[in-house]
Amino acid sequence: MGIRSQPGLHRFDRRAAVTLARKGRLCCRRIFVQEDAVLPPRQQVDVTARSTLLSPRNVGADWIVDSDQVRPGLYVDRTLLPTAHHDLKVRMVNTTAEPQTIPGGTCLGNLQPVDVVEEPVQPHASASDDQAPSADTLNCLMDKLPDDMSGDQRQQVQELLCRYDDVFSRGTYDMGGTSLVEHTIDTGSQRPIRQGLRRHPTAYLETIDKQVDELI
Repeated sequence: MGIRSQPGLHRFDRRAAVTLARKGRLCCRRIFVQEDAVLPPRQQVDVTARSTLLSPRNVGADWIVDSDQVRPGLYVDRTLLPTAHHDLKVRMVNTTAEPQTIPGGTCLGNLQPVDVVEEPVQPHASASDDQAPSADTLNCLMDKLPDDMSGDQRQQVQELLCRYDDVFSRGTYDMGGTSLVEHTIDTGSQRPIRQGLRRHPTAYLETIDKQVDELI
């Protein structure tokens, strides 16, 4: 087989080929593991990576690699890349009980353009701040602090809780969820045992029915 070109016409093995025209320059937007990396069991590690962002018009833009599963138990976390695209680090999570090796050159996913929005810096909340969020949650947590804490220590704890208020649950069922990680119970060398359901005491049945109705 041979390839030859003529003005306005390309032929491949004596057959006319259809050329595809695109506006602008082509841009390859993927990210790969730079070199072999070992992830310890049940830990997250920043892995050295390299991108193939080749288009000059995209230099200086903000890009992320989105969360994805590389293989069962091994995941890529959503990571914002530095603008210069030098010394790249991508966070990965190993949820298995064994070390996982990632060979160099493994594709971690496609890059996606994003706009980074800087949030205005808010002053730290204080004990006299009437706008402190989630007062019920805050009071509940403050009541559980040890009695031997000083006033300054309690003040520091309250400021910390107010600053990271958005990570606390608002109720029994406000726990969020994820489809990336599967829960497993390690029973070691012992196989799980299947047993029949045990009967509940009659005094508990009304409470059990009430909780089941709330879950439904």
